[in-house]
Amino acid sequence: MLGKMRSLAHLAVFGTIFHAFLGRAEAAAAPLVTDVLPSGVPLPSPAPGFVLPPEDTGTELLGDAGGARAWLGRKGIRFNLQDVEEVWGLASGGMHPGPTYDGMTAATLVLETRRAFGWHDGLLNISAIQVRGRSLAGERLGSLNPVSGYDAGRTTRLFELWYGQGFFGNRLDIRVGTIDLDTEFLVSQNASLFLNASFGWPLSTSSNLYSGGPSWPFSAVGTRIKWSPAYPLVLMLAITDDNPTKGPFYSQLSPTRMDPSGTSFSTSGGTLFLGEAQLWVDAAQSLSGKDAPALPGTWKIGGLYDTGLFPDPRYDSRGGFLASPDSSGIPSYHHGNWLGYIVLDQTLWRTVQGPAKAINTFVRATIASGTRNRFTNEVEAGLTFQGFVPSRPNDVVGIGWGTSFYGHRARDNVKDTIRLADSSARLLVPEDHIELTWQIPVRDYLTVQPDFQYFWHVGGQAPEKGQAAASEGAVLGLNMTTTF
Repeated sequence: MLGKMRSLAHLAVFGTIFHAFLGRAEAAAAPLVTDVLPSGVPLPSPAPGFVLPPEDTGTELLGDAGGARAWLGRKGIRFNLQDVEEVWGLASGGMHPGPTYDGMTAATLVLETRRAFGWHDGLLNISAIQVRGRSLAGERLGSLNPVSGYDAGRTTRLFELWYGQGFFGNRLDIRVGTIDLDTEFLVSQNASLFLNASFGWPLSTSSNLYSGGPSWPFSAVGTRIKWSPAYPLVLMLAITDDNPTKGPFYSQLSPTRMDPSGTSFSTSGGTLFLGEAQLWVDAAQSLSGKDAPALPGTWKIGGLYDTGLFPDPRYDSRGGFLASPDSSGIPSYHHGNWLGYIVLDQTLWRTVQGPAKAINTFVRATIASGTRNRFTNEVEAGLTFQGFVPSRPNDVVGIGWGTSFYGHRARDNVKDTIRLADSSARLLVPEDHIELTWQIPVRDYLTVQPDFQYFWHVGGQAPEKGQAAASEGAVLGLNMTTTF
């Protein structure tokens, strides 16, 4: 009996620490303002409690806005405005060293139906974004992975429009509308610190799905179901249209130009099924015994299946090589596509007393079909260190690494090109990148984040003879995020 009481006490302490340490853990289903940011800010932790948290106006530049926020809050309305400004510079390598700028402004309006008109556990969410600036990855570096999640093309658009309803004491949460999936699925809590876009929605989905799939800055018509059958387990399923812009798989137009306003509400493509299981764990019990300080973690496994048509990377519609001079130039198309993934977020060490310090890690790996996709495997991993900067207990420093691997048919297509058409074509190789970043909370509503990234095999191609320096790239950047 005593052992059982100790186990229950340990579980309670672990839950409390997990909520307090990772922050806002009860808000997984709540559309916080951070839900519309692709990277650079911590996302809400996945958690079984789907409850809208109290609004903290101390974390917003305008505070209570002269009483307006309090007045709106009594009517169940929340309004948030967030602005991001970034400057980047290619210091060496790539195509054209020099600076660029990008930025984003996001507005989110949430209606809590219980306060508005007495309907319990309902949320109506509307958000819009304005993205501006130029692409360092496209114009100067030439990399496959954008150095920033905000490198998404200029656009002013509707982002999300959905209604969410809780059932059974909010253990079941269902959203219906036009939904962005990459703040809940496939995401690593610890990787959200980093600015490189691959640490958010990975290259293996942004390149292998139509218009990159329903991910920032796009959303798709569908539904998302989130269920907590037992305390440490969360199950999620999304069913959406697979093509948020209605565009073809290959297009001369960027996705943001194919649907410039975000109001196409496409239902004409295939259907995308995305499922994920999340498990809370306490590594301390396994490593040091049941009485050790909790080391919380979230382990995830998931996968997607898309019923649409996908082009073969090597063969044309007549069964010949796409690289052949006699090819039709039209790829053979396959029905259906799939991808599987795992995500591990884990606290490795933390202080129990005194100033809060912690070391966290993350690993994410994906696997996909080699007959339908250019990229079949991808890995990201990293470490974050909180509280290690002297006199700055809230600063977080991180180091992350990522790489993507081409599928066998994509590699063979280049070999066909060298053999049949162009002997100067370069072989495909993985593009590797490493990122060092330092997030500095200047105020509760303002963070500044200096950043350094280094790339090898820029563009995923072997370097030309005598041009090894151009196949690498060193990038410096600065992110400033303000919540109004």
